[in-house]
Amino acid sequence: MQIELLLMGKIKENHVLQGTRYYSDKLQHFCKLTIHELGVKESSSNPSQMIAVESEVLHARLKDGHAHILLDQRGQKVDSPGLARKLQHWELHGPPRLQFMVGGAYGVSDEIRLQADWVWSISDLTFPHPLVRLILLEQLYRAFTIRHRIPYHHG
Repeated sequence: MQIELLLMGKIKENHVLQGTRYYSDKLQHFCKLTIHELGVKESSSNPSQMIAVESEVLHARLKDGHAHILLDQRGQKVDSPGLARKLQHWELHGPPRLQFMVGGAYGVSDEIRLQADWVWSISDLTFPHPLVRLILLEQLYRAFTIRHRIPYHHG
């Protein structure tokens, strides 16, 4: 399985970078993982403009033949075993190439949301974007360990 993360912005916090590297390394045993930190050249204090610009950057990176998963607070909630089942479904029934998208602080455009094959909410809580990346990686790792019956998840 190939997993590509499309993430707006760069991680600056050392503790988050360490956690990101930790789970990225662990995920390499289960999938081919690629992480793209996407930036925008122009910055605006206008949320609508930021959404538009960042959504264009995300849209340009979407590939045909991939399942597009958007992390968004208005998405579907699943528990960790549910995520494991989703991954298994894509692996068995295709496409086994996934692109996970995390927009910027203001979210993404409706066009991006409508293009997503699945919109996933990781929590009702609000997290800083660097932590969302870390949670995403940890939950992907957890899902693979559930699927492969590796003792990690104790739910």
